[in-house]
Amino acid sequence: MKTFSLIFLFGAILFSCGNPATNKSVGNTLSNPMEQIRLGKSDLFNGEKVRLFLYQNPTESKESNKLFLAALDEFKNKKNLISASEGFMASIAAYPNAKSYYELGNVYMETKNYQRALDAYSLAEKLGYEPFAKVMFNVACAYSQLENFPMSADYLQYAIQAGYSNIDNIEKDTDLAKLREEDPSLFKRNLDLALAGMSDIENLLWLQFKRNFIQATFPLNMNSDQGKMVFDDKNRISYDFERFVAEMRDERFSREVSKGFFHFVQVADKKDFVALIYIVRDEFNGDDSPLTYRLVTFTKTGKIIDKKEIAGREDYSELLKTCVFQKDLSFTITNYETTFQKDPNEEGYYDNPIVSKKKIDTEKYRIDTSGKIVFIEGKPLAETPA
Repeated sequence: MKTFSLIFLFGAILFSCGNPATNKSVGNTLSNPMEQIRLGKSDLFNGEKVRLFLYQNPTESKESNKLFLAALDEFKNKKNLISASEGFMASIAAYPNAKSYYELGNVYMETKNYQRALDAYSLAEKLGYEPFAKVMFNVACAYSQLENFPMSADYLQYAIQAGYSNIDNIEKDTDLAKLREEDPSLFKRNLDLALAGMSDIENLLWLQFKRNFIQATFPLNMNSDQGKMVFDDKNRISYDFERFVAEMRDERFSREVSKGFFHFVQVADKKDFVALIYIVRDEFNGDDSPLTYRLVTFTKTGKIIDKKEIAGREDYSELLKTCVFQKDLSFTITNYETTFQKDPNEEGYYDNPIVSKKKIDTEKYRIDTSGKIVFIEGKPLAETPA
């Protein structure tokens, strides 16, 4: 894993698709990057708020570490699970960190709150917990207890390929017992595949790419009225991952690399596919550039199944797309014609707010069980009259 021993911290992204001059609050996110974020108990598993908090507070809190150590003592030495849970959450509220999320996940495993354990492990993973393989193994255990055997077997395979080598524990861990005993053929198949593919470079690259996308909260709004996008180089997609970003390959071999690509959110991690959203921005105009949001579905090994531009626009002269994504993986795209305060032909688009929007049409889609993006109803943009 040394080759892929990367430090991943959240950059900060606020939802935006339109004019940088717009600054309102819409949906379930905060629009103003300067508005100071405070994390309450209900916010600790909201990846978007955690990401923004870390952007605003780049220096780790000593108080957070002090609370973590006290909670760890309650958990490991005193076996006081309630006090440990409260302590880890207090540490996270003071400053979200991978180790507190990881140990909180372990507390939830002890209290048999397996779904919450998955939530905690997910954020530990996104915040760069090492060893990465240990997080993958614990996720496999949580899915086993939830009797989601396909996901458990997949994460067991990921764990081994990422470097988890305690085969004796794999054969004996009580949290994996349901997978071993109730679906032994699946357990053996994925174990054999994992052992045959240990240190598989392509699989490791896919896992490293995927881990940078925080889990979305729903409904997920991608709306031009949500203000200025905040970018951070830590959230930029490296060209090491170009095999997963089709547009990046086009840019790679052009005379100048003119576009930037940024991790956004994960909307699904299912038995047969993973669905991610990343953002594309023209680098020449920096923060004043319009943004496009790309939904891409992948196989569990990182091969692209389908993709679609779901929000934003490449140029301010184009129709503006907004999108609302639901937990059931259906989503609605609304296309708008926008009018600016000043004539863009004479004044351009910088410092030129949108003064009105005219709804043109609406499109509805969903991601099916195979990972394909399926049209449901509406009037696709290609059919819109000029």
